[in-house]
Amino acid sequence: MGAPDAVTEIRRHVAVLGDRVLVAPPDDSERRSKGGILIPATATSIDRKGIWGQTIGVGPHVRNVDVGDDVLYLPDDAIEVDVQGDSYLIVRERDVHAVASTRRDGMTGLYL
Repeated sequence: MGAPDAVTEIRRHVAVLGDRVLVAPPDDSERRSKGGILIPATATSIDRKGIWGQTIGVGPHVRNVDVGDDVLYLPDDAIEVDVQGDSYLIVRERDVHAVASTRRDGMTGLYL
């Protein structure tokens, strides 16, 4: 058996486990300081400003968030992961502070 001529890229399915939510952070989640230093989305923030991101995966024990929902979370509560060159965040459902959805159950009457 000889070695293959071309290296084939193996793509694996990513499954979110437990009560975790996989979030695609917004493009503006990484900030720059006044001096031009890049501050990543998961950097500790004094002002504790929440950010919105779109859910692209949920674990089997997540009850109140669906794929496609926008969720509000604190960057301090997220784990940054890299999947084939794209950055995502993993957040526990209990660390999600609000959900913006097209579903009508449990909504406050406020809109984004």
